[in-house]
Amino acid sequence: MPKPILCDKEGKWKEELEERLRNRPNEHVVLMAIGYVKYELMEYLNQRSDLNIIRIETRYLKKRSKGLGLKVTVIKKQSP
Repeated sequence: MPKPILCDKEGKWKEELEERLRNRPNEHVVLMAIGYVKYELMEYLNQRSDLNIIRIETRYLKKRSKGLGLKVTVIKKQSP
């Protein structure tokens, strides 16, 4: 299983997501985000009609002062 994509505020994760979906369209891709980036991630995924969100998980980080972490598993929709 490939390692998850860590989302940052610079947005480089979008390029890596596109590359993985292009190279391996039938594999699950895991994205992880913390802080304000998790809202940007969810907004981006909701705008994409060609992706299926398989699973969304949230959990507090070890230091609760850092807030919640988000883990999203997506897969590209199959064309008929």
